[in-house]
Amino acid sequence: MNLLDYRPGTTVIHRCPLWVKYVVLLMLSAVLVFWRHPVVVAAALAVVLGLYLAALLPRDFLAPWRRGWPLLLFAGVARFVSGVWGPTAAAPLDALGPALVVVAAVFGALAAARLLVITTPGTELLDGLETFFEVLRPLGVHPGPAALAVNVMIRSIPWVGGAVRRNAEALASRGLRRGPVRLMGPVLVATVGHARATGEALAARGLPGP
Repeated sequence: MNLLDYRPGTTVIHRCPLWVKYVVLLMLSAVLVFWRHPVVVAAALAVVLGLYLAALLPRDFLAPWRRGWPLLLFAGVARFVSGVWGPTAAAPLDALGPALVVVAAVFGALAAARLLVITTPGTELLDGLETFFEVLRPLGVHPGPAALAVNVMIRSIPWVGGAVRRNAEALASRGLRRGPVRLMGPVLVATVGHARATGEALAARGLPGP
């Protein structure tokens, strides 16, 4: 499962400066994360869809849902459970709406981030991150390793989604109920193993350097 394949193109989205893409992504993500009103989330999703259409990539809009639905489902279930049994407990029907809004918001943020990546070459992304972290050098941030860390993190997101899907299928094949605890335990173990393997592979190549 790879959500991060670069799709070459000549649209205005592809040719847009990287800093503009980052600003739009940050604005959309901030709206989706901090302003979870149904109308606002729907409007943000419409904007993201419009950007996909402008990039001539409408079929890719639903890719985060098709390939990462276990992660989105987990986010929705977690919000629903906290709404029913949390400090401000509500009736199940009343908690369902906010849970769906959370799922839509997470999906919108993932779709927006994915559009940035699939319309920007990987080398340009890494160079842009290094330029951004260069501003933070006086604070002790090393631009190269920091940019590499963010790049690895972004590319690990679809792997984690795939791990959730694989474990859900494994539980279903054994006739076991796919509860959050039973599902996420093996996913956390696999994610730690993936992180260790990634670190060892980078170290073998002399990265991220001194």
